[in-house]
Amino acid sequence: MSGESVLYLGRQFRLRLLPEQDPRPLALRGRWLELPLPRGLAPEHHGAYARAALVDWYRRRATERLPAWAAPWAQRLDVSFRRLLVTDQAKRWGSCSRGVLRLNWRIVQAPRALVDYVLAHEHTHLIHDRHGRDF
Repeated sequence: MSGESVLYLGRQFRLRLLPEQDPRPLALRGRWLELPLPRGLAPEHHGAYARAALVDWYRRRATERLPAWAAPWAQRLDVSFRRLLVTDQAKRWGSCSRGVLRLNWRIVQAPRALVDYVLAHEHTHLIHDRHGRDF
């Protein structure tokens, strides 16, 4: 897993596993995403640990950033949403119903322009429920 490519906001980073480390969060350093592995973690568990830690990191980035990125779209379209949830949707970037925006955590892997497109699209559902002509 170390050396594999991962995406964040459309940019490619290399994953660097750092074995036998004190606990600390993943960190972007240049073109690397560094993941400290806990002391005593058996090598056969490195991959599973790294995958879970990476998903958790993406979820936290999405939870931190998406509400701030959504706010200008609500203002621009003169709409408001009740909640924004970061979800794990298998086949969608996002959805909107009953004033709740649901955005897939994986969207933070995409370029910011695509994130903005999805945000604009989902905010438009606050005006038009369906993908009809007026949408």
